[in-house]
Amino acid sequence: MNEKIYVYSVERGVRTLKEGITLEKYRDSHIFSVPPVKCKKPPSMKTLEKWSMDGVAKALDGCKVEPDGYCSHGLPSWLLALGYI
Repeated sequence: MNEKIYVYSVERGVRTLKEGITLEKYRDSHIFSVPPVKCKKPPSMKTLEKWSMDGVAKALDGCKVEPDGYCSHGLPSWLLALGYI
């Protein structure tokens, strides 16, 4: 069984790629202002709720950020990427 690939783009948010689609194929098949990046599996709803209450969340790459913030690498918090904020 293939491992799921999760990607984030400004235009489309967090997506799970269909089986057999690589990040390169995905980039080639859509128009993006900033190329999409591979990310880890999205956190659970319980984790997202905890982050929103604590005032500290994680960005797509694991950096600590404010729930509505971006890390120094330019990646948004999971709450922003998933469209909850």
